[in-house]
Amino acid sequence: MLVKKIAASLVLFLFFVYSPTLALESMGTFRIINDKNETIISKEVSFQEGETLYEVTKRAFEIEESNGNIISINGIHSIPKKNIHWAVFVNGNFIELGLDEVSLYTKDHIVWALKSWDNQEILK
Repeated sequence: MLVKKIAASLVLFLFFVYSPTLALESMGTFRIINDKNETIISKEVSFQEGETLYEVTKRAFEIEESNGNIISINGIHSIPKKNIHWAVFVNGNFIELGLDEVSLYTKDHIVWALKSWDNQEILK
């Protein structure tokens, strides 16, 4: 009988700990910066701890994509003729991974910025 109680308690514990519907609600700051280095949007965005950068960005903003790249955020477009494209930084670090490979956590600071991909400006 004791074994059944322990097993039932373990199942309930695991359900509450690992249930995606009960994941911790987190907040992060998102900023959108245009090609003139002006902040266009700055807002707190809620998400589930561990949710991907792609999922949260897509839910929080209107994005357009082409060939797997984000080309527009809330109507602000990249400028391919000038080699200016969207770059994303999480906590100040340029993200080189795919957006679906980056998990977000409480108090992360995300910056989407239009940057020139010439002369290493992207890293600034």
